[in-house]
Amino acid sequence: MKISKLFIVTLLVLIFTSCSKDDIDMQQENINNNIVVTIDEYPVSGTLITSLTTQLTGTLTYTLASESESGAFTLNTNTGELAVGDWEEYDYEQNPILLATVNVSNGSQIETKNIKVNINNIDDIWAFLNTSRTAYQNAAPNTWVKITQSEYENLEDYLSNVNQIGTVNGQASANATVSYDSSLYTYANNNGITVPAGSYVFAFSYRVGENAVTNSKVKISSTSVSEGYEDLGGNLPSHNSGYNYFVIKGNNVPVSTESYLAISAKYIAYRTGVSNYTFKYSDQGTDADLNTLPYNWNGIAYYHGLSTTLKQWN
Repeated sequence: MKISKLFIVTLLVLIFTSCSKDDIDMQQENINNNIVVTIDEYPVSGTLITSLTTQLTGTLTYTLASESESGAFTLNTNTGELAVGDWEEYDYEQNPILLATVNVSNGSQIETKNIKVNINNIDDIWAFLNTSRTAYQNAAPNTWVKITQSEYENLEDYLSNVNQIGTVNGQASANATVSYDSSLYTYANNNGITVPAGSYVFAFSYRVGENAVTNSKVKISSTSVSEGYEDLGGNLPSHNSGYNYFVIKGNNVPVSTESYLAISAKYIAYRTGVSNYTFKYSDQGTDADLNTLPYNWNGIAYYHGLSTTLKQWN
């Protein structure tokens, strides 16, 4: 018979939090059999959680009898050191509490330890930044922060419920011959890749063909692909030619309906002649509507974004 994960978690909680009247005296005598630990999200695998102690004597063997999430814990069977296993299980949004039971035996007696690990909720974006962490931490709300490609990819891979928007991987080939416009235009890809209703846009990347760019803006519209655009945050920070990656600090406003992502910039890379996709653009980078020049080209503009329906930051 297949037992659900929810049933296992519920059973472990009951084991940890309840006992019959006959068990009360024993629990009071062995108060260390119920252990509560609190740690931050995303600890490093191998981080020590607790060193188990016991009243048993003799040669001891420690056995991990159960865990609420498979692979969440590792146990030294000789010393009783319980450590972080798979760090990805320590995600507050998915598992605010992790539970384990450990049996200690000296060959003739068994003592059971019930471990409850409370997970502290931290800013998940901050957690997956390395090089750019200080800049992000010091940024004002709704400010875009330049990050590295690897940091962007970590956010895409490890935050929960992430959607690719603007383009999806593979639509904008890195090796294709592209064009650049020196004037300030607003580009919106009409390729069926939208921001889902209830989502928060939190990261953005695009390809540009000029250095020291300072006037680029991310735009979003809940009206249509060709009108209703508003700025999302302030200007992107200064950046140079090539692919650039950014994250916004503290976006607390989800889109109310399915929405469209756009970029207002000079020298953005775009490619024409791509089947099944079109992009629209305006010759005024501040326009809410993209009908000043009603161009509807068969091609793709090189920008990409990340959104999630689950807010995971401060």
